Amino acid sequence: METVDCNHCYSTLKKDSLRRSCANCFLCTGCEIYICPKCGEEIIVSPMNTEGYKQPSSDTQDQNNEEKL
Repeated sequence: METVDCNHCYSTLKKDSLRRSCANCFLCTGCEIYICPKCGEEIIVSPMNTEGYKQPSSDTQDQNNEEKL
């Protein structure tokens, strides 16, 4: 059985008993992030890969907000 260690409270936990922090988000980069049941902090096994993700510019966001009004 695979275990992970929480870097916040130093607990060693069974990976299959942990709740995942994400659930196939729109980025779906294959990250592996869990919630520690003891302290509530995230346990990051494989971080999010945001290399190919480009956040919308503030100009685009402003235009979208104006269209909604």
